[in-house]
Amino acid sequence: MYKNYSVIFTQRQKAELIASDFCESPASDEIIGQTIVSVISNGSETGGFMGYGGSDGNYPCETGYANILKVLETGSDVTDIRPGDYVFSLTSHKLYNRASAKDVFLVPVDFPPEKAALCRFPAVSMTAFLKSSIKPTESVMVCGLGIVGLMCAQTMQHCGYRVYAIDPNEKRLETARSCGLKYVASGIDTFDLQPKSIGLAIDCSGNDNAILSMIPYIRQMGDLALVGVPWRCTSEVSAHELLRQIFYSYLHVYSGWEWSLPRRPGEFDPNSNMRSMETALRWIIEDSIHTDGIYELFDPGDCGTLYPAIAAGQLEKPCAIFDWRRLKI
Repeated sequence: MYKNYSVIFTQRQKAELIASDFCESPASDEIIGQTIVSVISNGSETGGFMGYGGSDGNYPCETGYANILKVLETGSDVTDIRPGDYVFSLTSHKLYNRASAKDVFLVPVDFPPEKAALCRFPAVSMTAFLKSSIKPTESVMVCGLGIVGLMCAQTMQHCGYRVYAIDPNEKRLETARSCGLKYVASGIDTFDLQPKSIGLAIDCSGNDNAILSMIPYIRQMGDLALVGVPWRCTSEVSAHELLRQIFYSYLHVYSGWEWSLPRRPGEFDPNSNMRSMETALRWIIEDSIHTDGIYELFDPGDCGTLYPAIAAGQLEKPCAIFDWRRLKI
């Protein structure tokens, strides 16, 4: 039996580290692991923490969606993963987790686990451009340079696109430049772009005005992908204005929700979320996607003060990561 610890949203705008017993055994196709690090999604988890779009009946609830685990036990049918291996897992912020072996993949034991865990974020936006027909011969625009947008812009640039990255926050712009992004600015007008000159615009901000500001620069029959979750109304923009511009620009508009791709590849569909994350991990290891200086490690016991700071936009780095090696128990 292990003593487990979980980060729980116990009520709206309150996060606590809760202790419980963990005495589970893996099913035949499962693994059990001890969490080394778990990354925080500033967008999705802030939405859950603040209660955007939900009711108080949603609480208490677990949170978190990307960990590096050290495997402790494996089920009888698991042959390619062994105790002592490190794996990436789509599990929550817990000291001990269980997962299907089909939903994890090996990561190098000698590679920093906090960097390996970041492979979750490029995969979020990879769904958007895997759906797009726009090729690297055209330019793209990325709006919002939080951790998802930062990884999106890097991914697109690595794949050969000319990427125009926009965010009003100067700290985010500095981070983007330090990651090697070539065209970074606080506003679209800084780039002196011609109207209708972008093939694909990807919004990672969820901001009404930001989305509307990109549309005049997308060419006719171009693509607009909405990756950032529109948790709440952020402006007085009317639906009529948005729809009018979409209509007369003949735009293809689609959701960038990552789970619109299957979790695993199939015979006739090689693209999947697991493949996106494995590919992103390889690019991070190769330093094709830069991760130095973009995250900060925290003790999970600090969750009660960390989530309010994230919601208030007070973090110095784009990404916060729980380091379970720091847990004081």
